[in-house]
Amino acid sequence: MALKAQLQTLNKGSLSMIEYIKHKLSIADSLAENLHPISDEDLVGYLLSGLDSSYGHFSIAFMMKDAYASVDDLAGLLLQEEARLEQDHARHATPVTLPSQVPPLLPTPTAYTATHCSTRPAPNNTQSNNSGSFQNHSYDNRHRRPTCQICNKPGHEAIDC
Repeated sequence: MALKAQLQTLNKGSLSMIEYIKHKLSIADSLAENLHPISDEDLVGYLLSGLDSSYGHFSIAFMMKDAYASVDDLAGLLLQEEARLEQDHARHATPVTLPSQVPPLLPTPTAYTATHCSTRPAPNNTQSNNSGSFQNHSYDNRHRRPTCQICNKPGHEAIDC
């Protein structure tokens, strides 16, 4: 049964989610035409087993559900998860540059990813002037440990964050 082995071993890899699902369903349809139908429950398992580790949390959450989920339900949820992962990846991959006037604690302006910088308001130990640049006042007292300008946690500087 080469088709069943193909159904069991096909991985998503670089395929888009819709291509992956269509390919798995096509194999299942071919098996059904050859009088070897695959149950929805097994097909759900085959779909989940071919996903890569970026879908690990999704797969676990899906399998933990009490209610029965059809292949169509899973397909819709997988398409949503793919879109969420792509959006998350794009958000983390977008470089953000620091303002042109760099605080004295940073050696030179460098690109930080969106995961390290945000547009949240300036914390209490940081002041913002009208030009949008920041000045760090964490060294006002020489006995205090440095406070990171990015995550605002003591003990390290922005370059080490």
